Amino acid sequence: MSITSTSSSDNTLDERTAIGQSPSSSPSSTKAPAIRSRRSLRRTALMMGAVVFALVATACFPTGPVADWVPDTNGDGAISQSEIDARKSAILAEITAAVEAHRREVQLNSVLVCIRQHESDRGEYPHTNGYASKNGRSTASGAYQFLNGTWRNVSAAAGYPGYSQARYAPWHIQDAVALWVIENQGKSAWRGSGC
Repeated sequence: MSITSTSSSDNTLDERTAIGQSPSSSPSSTKAPAIRSRRSLRRTALMMGAVVFALVATACFPTGPVADWVPDTNGDGAISQSEIDARKSAILAEITAAVEAHRREVQLNSVLVCIRQHESDRGEYPHTNGYASKNGRSTASGAYQFLNGTWRNVSAAAGYPGYSQARYAPWHIQDAVALWVIENQGKSAWRGSGC
């Protein structure tokens, strides 16, 4: 027995397919809420990162009595502007050192080191000379040899848009994007490397 029904959603689906849109682009697609949720989460994470950066970049330091966070280094019983400035510089140095330490820790990830060795740098450990490399036979570039189109998609998804090719991105961004790909999509992109 055959039942023919023409509901309004069927008409919308047929019209969309007729004009070249895929049925999966339907607003009622089961994937749409999950995609919107991930995008919302990414936007929130980016906004939080921007707020933290703004706080650090605009010199928003601890508040409250200055004596609580600035030591009297010259022992004169008063805290001078130079002592406050020195403490602010020390706080910034601590933050910068922590960020740099984290970047180096990511760079030394054993899987990333292995991929860099196979893709762009046959030199000495930890294989950090291939970040600006360019493949002569394709659009692949950077330490992890991302194709340009793939790079633009995954770098944006990882929260680092704005670089047309991987080789133009700073080393720590290439590492962060490669690690994001491994954590979210697996190592299949580098299947032939043996890593």
